[in-house]
Amino acid sequence: MMSNRKKNVLILTLIFCIFFIVSILYFNTHEILQTNRNKKNNEYLKISENHNPIFIDGNNMFTVKASSEGWDGDGTLSNPYIIENYIISTSFDDHGIEIRNTDLYFIIKNVIISNGASNYKHGFYFNNITNGKLINNTANNNIASFLFKDSDNNTLEGNIANDNLHGFRIWYSTNNSLINNTANDNIEYGIFLDNSNNNTISENVLLRNGIDCIYEKNCIWNNISDNICGRGPQPFTLFSDVDGFDEDGSFTLTWTVSKYADSYTLYQNNEIIAERLTTTDYTIHNLAIGTYEFFVKAINKYEELDSNIIEVIVSYTIHVDGNSDFYQKAVAYNYSGDGTYNNPYIIENYEIVASVGHGVHIQNTDIYFKIRNVRVSNGFLNNYFGFYLENVTHGKLENNIAKNNIYGFLLKDSYNNSLEDNTAIGNINGITINSSNFNTLTFNNITNNRHGLSLDSSYNNSLMSNEIKDNTYLGVYLGSSNNNILINNTATGNLNGFFLSYSNNNTITNNTANNNDQHGFHLWYSNNNTLTYNIANKNFKYGIYLEESKFNKISGNSLEDNGLGPIYEKMNEEMDFPDLFLISAIIFIIAVVSYIIIKATFFIKKKLNRLA
Repeated sequence: MMSNRKKNVLILTLIFCIFFIVSILYFNTHEILQTNRNKKNNEYLKISENHNPIFIDGNNMFTVKASSEGWDGDGTLSNPYIIENYIISTSFDDHGIEIRNTDLYFIIKNVIISNGASNYKHGFYFNNITNGKLINNTANNNIASFLFKDSDNNTLEGNIANDNLHGFRIWYSTNNSLINNTANDNIEYGIFLDNSNNNTISENVLLRNGIDCIYEKNCIWNNISDNICGRGPQPFTLFSDVDGFDEDGSFTLTWTVSKYADSYTLYQNNEIIAERLTTTDYTIHNLAIGTYEFFVKAINKYEELDSNIIEVIVSYTIHVDGNSDFYQKAVAYNYSGDGTYNNPYIIENYEIVASVGHGVHIQNTDIYFKIRNVRVSNGFLNNYFGFYLENVTHGKLENNIAKNNIYGFLLKDSYNNSLEDNTAIGNINGITINSSNFNTLTFNNITNNRHGLSLDSSYNNSLMSNEIKDNTYLGVYLGSSNNNILINNTATGNLNGFFLSYSNNNTITNNTANNNDQHGFHLWYSNNNTLTYNIANKNFKYGIYLEESKFNKISGNSLEDNGLGPIYEKMNEEMDFPDLFLISAIIFIIAVVSYIIIKATFFIKKKLNRLA
């Protein structure tokens, strides 16, 4: 029994000890690990700090400076002074780090020095020193990043010297080693050796330095090997033989020579279209309509350099002059058809920017053709038209759009043509028929132009089911145009819906002219016209306004809710119908003034009577 009891006590004691030890380890392990981690971080992860320029002259001053700065080491071979992790800007009086007249051992590493060029200062400047080692330092924008004068047996490794006058300047110095350093984009030289012998210059990268990568002056026995020494391509300019716009998708790109380039790669919309080019020109063929960006990349074994970017807009203009020219254009551009009544030429599906000419200009033809699904825009800036037919018969324009041109559609001296389902928007003149007869205009939309649909000196044309809306001035205008038929057209939101000037014998039936700023229908010196079954409601002035116009047949029209009345006829020298609002205002003012005068008269008379 006693033996079992002792066993139990021993077992419990062991369990308690194990539990106690585990608890101690659990609560202290995190603190121990964190302490070790912090120690390691302090040991290896030092952060660079800003520091004033450093000047040392002689061993004694080096020792004192090391002590005051807290630099590691004692200046011996086995324990060199270590200067590290500084960011230094030169001053007006001081180089970044200047050390003179020492033979102590030291290492400078991870130091950044800049901006000495403006003060004519160097980054690292060493005069009459030995036993220095510079590792992984950076010195940019100085006169010389690293200058050694009368200094021997020093080592420079992994340093960067860019954008200075000189990267490394070695002057009357021997037995130094420059290994695996970088000196790019310096104004004159990457490494400049002046009266310096027996130095090792190896495995350095020296690119794009202004005069040369390595230069020796009065030097012997330097070991220069395995350096990447060269210059990247120099800036150059890309041009095109078209001025921003091209009509046929074929043009030539040229560029100036990029000095030091071995070859060129041409890009179109950021895709390579030609590479390993050794000439400075390239011809583009048959691009589709669209906007394209081009640039060239100059290449050599060291680097690549891009040219400027140029933009070319391929935007055809179509110009045909004469039947034979139409035939030649049809062959060149693969127009279908043969120009006959049953098989007209078809021009379709073009996007045209009218920057170098009228979008579509056809003249002096009598063959049959159709133009459809063509869009012409932005001729306004250069005084160009959208669609221009001049001395043309048998043309048909369907489903085209003209936007922001001088004329959206212009027919001049043209006969027996038709315009159907076209849109004219934002032009100076939407659709204009000038000295052109027997043309048919149906289902066209003419919106937000300055002038809508105009006929000038044009006879026997048919205008049917067109919509002329929200044009600034003219809706439908007939000037010196006779015997035209206008049926089922709508003209709303214009200055006048329909305006006839010196135009006779026209038939105007079933048209709508509502909500115009002046009149629905305005006839001026226009006779023998027929206006029947039209609608002219809610115009600001009259539904129909006749001025010096005789023998017109007007019947069956709806003329409601117009500002000044349904219809008004002005003949001979009769004045315009008076403005009721203006007359009412004048009468009101006269009445008020008269009332004031009468009251003032009675008041004065009453005062005089009292004085008497």
